[in-house]
Amino acid sequence: MCLSEMKENQKGLIQKINGDSRFVSRIVSMGLPPNSAFLVLQNDGRSPILVYSHDTMIAINRKECNQIDVEFA
Repeated sequence: MCLSEMKENQKGLIQKINGDSRFVSRIVSMGLPPNSAFLVLQNDGRSPILVYSHDTMIAINRKECNQIDVEFA
């Protein structure tokens, strides 16, 4: 499943980041490398998705969330 499909207050693990090397590098540098745990703080279906990982809140736009494969933790 992709990150945009997760609901608020669900915990997950990043499985794979799909995209070019620039996109992958940016997501990893924000603190979301593969196998990292996160919590979805906000996913209202319109605005960017807010996730919490490694003591940091991260906003990711919906298009980018569709490129991040996750699983439930």
